[in-house]
Amino acid sequence: MTSRNHKSGTDRIAVDAVGLAILKDLGSNRAIMGKKIFEQEQIARAAELGLGASAPDEIEVVPINEEAQGICSKIKEELQKK
Repeated sequence: MTSRNHKSGTDRIAVDAVGLAILKDLGSNRAIMGKKIFEQEQIARAAELGLGASAPDEIEVVPINEEAQGICSKIKEELQKK
């Protein structure tokens, strides 16, 4: 069972999902770029087991200051891509 708005520092799936969002934003290899974040094998399996966030809308990306707002917005967009 998961709760909404997992904090990435305490949710391993959220941490991995955000990491993948950053890699996708920067441009990565075909294996990463070719699938949605929550369709990646390890993330999908961990979500299936209930180990943390099971969908992008369960992850809250919080900027530490105003300067970080832009990258947080990019991460959120990448997480939501279909």
